[in-house]
Order: sequence, then structure tokens, then C-alpha cells
Amino acid sequence: MRPFHVRGTDRAIMTIKINYDGDLFFTASQDGGINCWLTENGERLGNYKASGAVKTLDLTDNSEYLVSGSLEGSVDFFQINGGKSLGKLTADMRKAKWVEFSYGDEYLIIVYQPMSSQINYETRILKFKEVLDKIKSRQSQDVLEITDTLVTPDKFKTTQASWGYLNQSIIMASTEGELLLLSYPQKEEIKRVQVHDGEIKQFTFAKDFSILATAANDGCKIFDPTTLQLLRQFKYEVPMNAVAISPLFNSDQKQKPHLIVAGGIPARETARTKFQGFDIHICNVIYEEEVGKLLNPNQIGPINSLAFFPDGKGFITGEEGGYSRVYKFDQTYWENDLFK
Repeated sequence: MRPFHVRGTDRAIMTIKINYDGDLFFTASQDGGINCWLTENGERLGNYKASGAVKTLDLTDNSEYLVSGSLEGSVDFFQINGGKSLGKLTADMRKAKWVEFSYGDEYLIIVYQPMSSQINYETRILKFKEVLDKIKSRQSQDVLEITDTLVTPDKFKTTQASWGYLNQSIIMASTEGELLLLSYPQKEEIKRVQVHDGEIKQFTFAKDFSILATAANDGCKIFDPTTLQLLRQFKYEVPMNAVAISPLFNSDQKQKPHLIVAGGIPARETARTKFQGFDIHICNVIYEEEVGKLLNPNQIGPINSLAFFPDGKGFITGEEGGYSRVYKFDQTYWENDLFK
């Protein structure tokens, strides 16, 4: 498997998103730049300039709108076709740590991380169409009044909040290694469990919501998203920053019960050791074993983000140094018994 790479910046890629159809992917970096690329050949189609270092982004299913969250507190709204900036929301003394559309794109969830210990973490849920209409019609001097729902569990330092099956629940991860399951729209706590020793860097669902996978400094763990019961775990010696589950996990045809997980020792610490841990690990969830490992010899830093193509035929990585690499599985992956 030989990837091709794209690079639109020399700063770290913090997040990657592939659109619903799988023909476009978007990379966002610490310099505030967001780039749009063709997945087929890596041609850059356009770029968008956010208000600050971009930590998170999401797209509507119809690939019409893009929303990004920056570390200086702004949530920026863009029209994908043409790259027009539609406006932004701002938050005082808070970083926009996570943004995500609900299924059907009716709601937008935003996680704010405080810049001061005197300020609380906040998770807000907004009606996307209402926000978009008000942003488009706002004059520069207007104060934007938006109806939102505040979800702030007691003493829970949220890093990510994602919609569960059919938007009937919300699962939240914390800086202290906890997972929290809330009912929605009731916002009642169903379960709260300690699952990692430190911050949960990211979590993701299988396409059919049958499992949930987390990435943290002590490895990758698999849970039942309805009960948060631990099902499987993979331990590694280096921090894991990102995890993605194959869309073919429970497919009727060419089932691939796999996930990929990656990370690495931060660049500022690599001088202390020759072992950097930049490998991409391919794991069989059913058998709880690693079935493959990829390492690009040209890689210069940890992997911060992973995303599978919707058809499960490959994936994309986002790395330090501004590189994103596009991997497409060769015949070995489909025919070798090791990967079944």
C-alpha cells in the first residue's frame, strides 16, 4: 500500500473530514487554514480561512456547508461551493474544542473549553438553520441572539460530545478519562464511567452504532455505546490520538471488523527517545488482535487525525508538519485471510 500525500500548510493538521459521498476531503491546521481536496488524486480545489487555529470541523451531509471551531473561541460558517465565509459565533475566554452536526443536520453541537480555571466547560446545542439565517442577515454591529440548549454536566471537563443513534442520546468524553451517556432531548444522565487514565483524545462510532472506540494515552478501547460496557482493548506504549472504525465493520458484503488507531510521541519529546511510535495500527475488533501495522518512512511527527472513506476502501491521515496521506487498500487487504 503506497499512499500519496498532500500538503497545504507547514503547521500541524488537527482534523480531517471526508464528505458523505467520499469524493472530497477537508484538512484543518493550526494556522487557521482549511483546505478542500479531491480524494481521487489529491488535487486542491479551494481553501477557507478561519478566525484562528482550527481544532475541529464538520460538514453537512449535502456538502453545502462547513463549520469549524478555533482555539481562539470562534465558530466559523462557510459555504463549501465557492468558499464564501457566512459569518461566525464568538465566545469570550473559551476555545471551540468540538463541533458536530446531528444526523439530519438539524442541530449543531459545540463544545467550549475555558481558557481560565475560573470558567466552566460548556456544551451547547443550536438549531443550525436558525443560526445560519441569523448569521447571514446580521449587520456587523448587531449582537446575535440565538436560542440554544446548554448541556454542562457537573464538574465534567468535556473534550468531545457526539450524537448517538438517531440523535436519541449524547455521549461525552472528558479530560480526565471519563465517558458520559446522556439521554436526548431529556439531557438526563444514564451512565458515567471512568475508562482511561487521562484525557480521551477522540472517540468514534461504528457506522451502525454497534460499538464505540476511544483513543487515549494508554491505548484504544471498545465499548457498547448503549451501556458503556468495555468490550475490547488494545494497549500501546505511546499516546494514541485518533481512531476510526471501518464502514464495513458489520457489512453484509466484504465484512471487515477492523479499526485503525494511531498517534505517536509529540515532536517536542522525540529527542529523548528513538522510539517515536508513528505507526498506524490495523486491529481486528472481534478477535481483539492487531493484524497489521503501517509506517511511512518519510513521516516526521505524530498522527493527529484519521478518517475512513465511506466505502471502506481506504483512509486518510492528518499529521504534524502539514501532511495528509491518502491510503487505498490493495488486493492483499481483500484477499489475504489475515485481514478477514
